[in-house]
Amino acid sequence: MKALVLTATVVLANPVVAEQSCQFQLEHDLVISPTQVILQQQQQPLWTIDQQGRLWLAGKEQSTDAESRALLQQYQAGVREQAINTVELVQAGLQLAGTAVEQVLTELTGKSLAQHPQMRDVLAKIQQSTDEIIVRRGEQLGVRGSALSKLDQAFGPEFDAAIESLVEESMGNIMLQIGKAMVSGQGTFEQRMEAFGQRMEKFGEQLEQNMQAKASVLEQRGEAMCQQVQQLDQLESQIQQRLPAMAAYDLFNNVKTAKN
Repeated sequence: MKALVLTATVVLANPVVAEQSCQFQLEHDLVISPTQVILQQQQQPLWTIDQQGRLWLAGKEQSTDAESRALLQQYQAGVREQAINTVELVQAGLQLAGTAVEQVLTELTGKSLAQHPQMRDVLAKIQQSTDEIIVRRGEQLGVRGSALSKLDQAFGPEFDAAIESLVEESMGNIMLQIGKAMVSGQGTFEQRMEAFGQRMEKFGEQLEQNMQAKASVLEQRGEAMCQQVQQLDQLESQIQQRLPAMAAYDLFNNVKTAKN
């Protein structure tokens, strides 16, 4: 029973926990197109870098030498890859969380996600916040750093209240199932209770194993992204040394790496 309750709580509250996490501030918006990477503030370009390494600051093309263009070309390719990988990782994490929530709800309450409007609405709000941060228009991808606070708000009091309500309902349903096990079924009272406990433990262990296996893949992808962020931060510093005007548009601010 403890394994089941612990698994449900961890999955719902934090479905993917990486061994290593990267923290950095993305204050502005990124727009990734097939030919350019653009950093924007209030829909106005701060810098634009194309695939040939040409640079525009505030819409004005800058004069650069071959070595600077090579660094800029490498930088825009890295930012492009990082943005795409981040979007894919977020979407995979949300899908994993949704699957876990559905399984936990069905087992603990006997009802599907569609029958839990409070939890359904909270998950829909999280998805909506994500859609406002990650915007796709055809071949163009936008990552709105300026809207990241909306995702934090989605995991606020409303999310906590939904989890508390789910736990209360789950415990009530578990007690009901215990009551049924006490008065019905085959075998002695002790055998019926043992069979019920084994069923619940088996579900908890299977769910935990499934989630850990899938989360492990996401952790590995997250750790690889951490290394990429550090490399891009170093590359950004090299560019800023050669092109001091780029220092005003630091993309990877206050990069920190920490073990969980």
